[in-house]
Amino acid sequence: MREILDCNVHLWDQRDDPVFWLADRTMVRDMIGDYSSLPDVYTLADYRRETSDHPMRGVIWSDAGAADPLHAAAWAQRQADGQDLELWLVTLADPASAGWPAFVRSFAELDRAAGVRIRTVAALGGSGSDDEQVTRHLGLLAGHGLTLTVEAGGDQLDQVLRLARALPQVSIVLDHFGWPGDLSEVGRREHAERLKAVASVPNTATRIDALGTVFGDWTTDRVRPWLLAALDAFGPHRCMLGSDLPIERLRSGFAALYDCYTDVFAGCAPHELDDLWHGTAARWYTGADPS
Repeated sequence: MREILDCNVHLWDQRDDPVFWLADRTMVRDMIGDYSSLPDVYTLADYRRETSDHPMRGVIWSDAGAADPLHAAAWAQRQADGQDLELWLVTLADPASAGWPAFVRSFAELDRAAGVRIRTVAALGGSGSDDEQVTRHLGLLAGHGLTLTVEAGGDQLDQVLRLARALPQVSIVLDHFGWPGDLSEVGRREHAERLKAVASVPNTATRIDALGTVFGDWTTDRVRPWLLAALDAFGPHRCMLGSDLPIERLRSGFAALYDCYTDVFAGCAPHELDDLWHGTAARWYTGADPS
């Protein structure tokens, strides 16, 4: 079995750093279904127990929306103490905030800081001062060696494309392979074309993850053409795999998810599988040689 660097894991402690949508277990029910079963506390030790049958190399922690993101990132970093597992941090912030520069500087001081995630993309290419500030703020990430992760829906991928062109110095990872909204066959073809457009800019990559959030009760046959379309657009050297645990528990689980990945990507060469399983995430988030 190949070593896994899971590119999207959520660790949280609702008692100490509340995540807003976990405080109200109805807030995002339309998006992910009934999530009342999600734990109030999910630590790296919990994750290790859940993945104990797999050769884990490390995880990329993604802030799920903690009230104090710097405090949550420092807590997540401490989770790796005493664990034989790499852990890297992707925080969550709003680039339109006046406090963005100071926040990024503070976050970058953490030893395991790897990137910042934004949930939506401001319309770029216009003349508005807000757009200019967002672009300027995002450009600061390159100076701190931080990757930008963009969570955007399928109908926002043209904005991601403009963002990537405007910031060639910033490494940009498209979250959830562009989070398709129209899951029809026509929607799949249109989404594939939008992914190819984003991938035409060389400073972009994508995370393949969150299958339960995107598709609901998914099956391997259902997701196969979507995942292969992402692979076709970006190539294995710019695609990385993740679990989205513990959220993915609502639909499947770690073993079922990685069995799906093994099936879907069975046609890849060994070195391409190494990229998907750990190499791409290592390069884009840690800057490390994945060998």
